[in-house]
Amino acid sequence: MARYSEKQKAALDALMKDDVYRHAMEIIKTDGLGGLTMEGIAAAVGVSRGTLYNYFADKDAVIDYVEERTFDPVLGAIQEISKSDLEPDLKLTRIANWIFTAVYEDSALIIALSPVKHEMKRHPCKIERRNKAMRSIEEIVRDGIDSGAFKRLSPVVVTEIYVGSIFGMIESMSLNGEFYRADAVVPTLMELLLGGLRNPRH
Repeated sequence: MARYSEKQKAALDALMKDDVYRHAMEIIKTDGLGGLTMEGIAAAVGVSRGTLYNYFADKDAVIDYVEERTFDPVLGAIQEISKSDLEPDLKLTRIANWIFTAVYEDSALIIALSPVKHEMKRHPCKIERRNKAMRSIEEIVRDGIDSGAFKRLSPVVVTEIYVGSIFGMIESMSLNGEFYRADAVVPTLMELLLGGLRNPRH
């Protein structure tokens, strides 16, 4: 049996996980999360089910890995926009635009952006990813309040309403099977939110 160096093994492991991610996403796109099985993933990747279990304990572990890889660019975009020099209202608008554009271009992103029920326990890593995104958005809201651009409302509640509105719209589109472009959703969403959030004296 061939022996691999640590570097070679790491490269092979990465390739294997890339294949699992790619094929799992294809299955989700065509058959939904309900169609995702360890047998199906193994067959699509071209390995035995036993080999797949060497990398992932079960279907939930695959889903968590897919969610992590899918959510990473979303979290990165939120954090980058949060740290930008844009005005707070434009930051919130930019984040919403980025998310809805990404979902429109790849509807499989809903597994990371909406509360899809897939019989999986709330994993700590999933909660931490969400919390990081929430903290970045809450920071934008607090900056808006401190600068006088936003009314003095609870930053936590405003953040929950903002995120909840986005997630709710994504889940609704998913259930309806029709995804709208960002320019068909974001202006109305932000008018409803910012229309009550902006300080008219500012």
